[in-house]
Order: sequence, then structure tokens, then C-alpha cells
Amino acid sequence: MSATYTFKTDFLTPEAFAPYGQVIQFKGNKNVVTANQGTAKRANYVANLVNERDGFKVANVPMAEPNMCIFSSQPRPVQGGKLDLKVLERHPHSTQVFVPIKQTGVKDLNPDEPCYIVVVADNGPDDKPVMSSIKAFVATGTQGINYNHNTWHSPMVCINKVVDFLVLVWENKQPNQDTQEVYTDGFTLDVSPYVSNVPSKL
Repeated sequence: MSATYTFKTDFLTPEAFAPYGQVIQFKGNKNVVTANQGTAKRANYVANLVNERDGFKVANVPMAEPNMCIFSSQPRPVQGGKLDLKVLERHPHSTQVFVPIKQTGVKDLNPDEPCYIVVVADNGPDDKPVMSSIKAFVATGTQGINYNHNTWHSPMVCINKVVDFLVLVWENKQPNQDTQEVYTDGFTLDVSPYVSNVPSKL
């Protein structure tokens, strides 16, 4: 499908990720109000949740339902600070939320350290991901993400530790409607600044 590309990985920020979705984090959120009799702060509307099929009923096709699930994701193998990937996917009709809820596998856990990589790509005229457009962002345990519907992205890529994610997506269990996958010729991420020297205990 394409030549092999190597991409640098930058830190995840709401501004940089905006074309692909929302970063779910409290720090820097502008929609914060006081709640619970002044004992809490609440950040409102942290993700634009979309089920594009809502309200449209097609004969003999089940309506999509919200699926709140948990992914427990193992760290991907890294060789010489490089991480090789081949698969990109998208959810053509639904947004998809990932929020880390647990991390294991390293001593002295710091939730502000990098623990997963967010990989996204633009859609091309052939309705396939544009490989040269790939962007990769490193995220911490205090950041969640919400992919816009129809956004090409990699399946979850964890580094350094096992991460459990709370996930929300609308699904109807129909082939090619919930998830579409593309197997590429391969691409490489440079994650050397973010990989821990402490081996994971899986």
C-alpha cells in the first residue's frame, strides 16, 4: 500500500489533537464549574460523543448500542527505541473514547509519565489512510482521548506498562460497520525518549 515511514512522537495536547478528536483531561480545561456543595470541580462536555446512526433505522440492520467496555492493553515490543506497526482502523459511524483507569508493570508508578501512544492519519481520496500524514502523540495516565468518527487510528499502543482503559463506542455488530481495518506495508514510530529502562512485569 505504501513505502515504510518513520515518524517522531510528540506529546499529546488538545490543540494538536483537535483535527482528530478531543483530549480528555482536567488540567487546562475551560469548562470547569464548582460542584458537590463546593467540594469538587467538574469539567463539562469533555468529549463530543457521536453515534452517526442514531435515529436512522435500516431494514434488517440492528441499531447501534453504546458499548462501555474495558481494554487491558499490553505494552508493544520496542527495539532500539523504535516501534513497528502495520494496522490502522476507523469506526465510520461512532466516536470512540479511551480513558486509562489502571496501570501496572513498573515500580514507583507515576501517572504523569508516558504510558500510551495515540496514532492517527488523514483519509485519502481512495478512502484509505494517507500514510505520509500519520501523526503520533505520547499520552500519560492522566489523559484520555475521544476519536472523532471515521478517524483512522492505530489499535491501542501501550509502552512501558500494562494499561486498562475504559472505552465507550456505539456498535451494532455488523461487518464493516463497527470497525474497518487496513493492513499497510508498515510504519515505524520513534519512541526512544519515552521508553522506560525498567522492564515490564506482565
